[in-house]
Amino acid sequence: MTTLDMTPALCRRAVLVGAGAVGATAVLAACGGSASDAPTDPEPSRSANAQPGGSAAPTSAAPDAGVLAKVADVPVGGGKLVGSVLLVQPQAGVVKAFNARCTHQGTIVDAPEQGVITCPNHGSQFKAEDGSLVKGPAARGLSAIAVKVVGGDVVRA
Repeated sequence: MTTLDMTPALCRRAVLVGAGAVGATAVLAACGGSASDAPTDPEPSRSANAQPGGSAAPTSAAPDAGVLAKVADVPVGGGKLVGSVLLVQPQAGVVKAFNARCTHQGTIVDAPEQGVITCPNHGSQFKAEDGSLVKGPAARGLSAIAVKVVGGDVVRA
């Protein structure tokens, strides 16, 4: 059987079996065949930021490559999660960022309440002002991420 004779079911099996050894791109290319024997999919897959016509557009998570959020979107005395980054604004105009993964087991922490960041997994707590450890089971505080405010946007420094 040649790769052009493969049915869609066999192509999917080849992808699942061969993805680890050969790489999914190479295996998918081998399942090509002709347009007439291609499976019909009601929602063809696209990359996350592809637009009809093939042009790429920025994703909603990062409108500008370095912008994490608008300062106005980070509540004073609170915080905002942006992926695995926790932005906090302990005082008006002072924005800090921390790796949002708890240092105990890597769970994403919650946004701060009353100046305290809490891990929902085992209850570790950290100070929102500096990420330092308040109580375990974590053994150390959250890692700081350098950020700065540029024109109302929080960006990586």
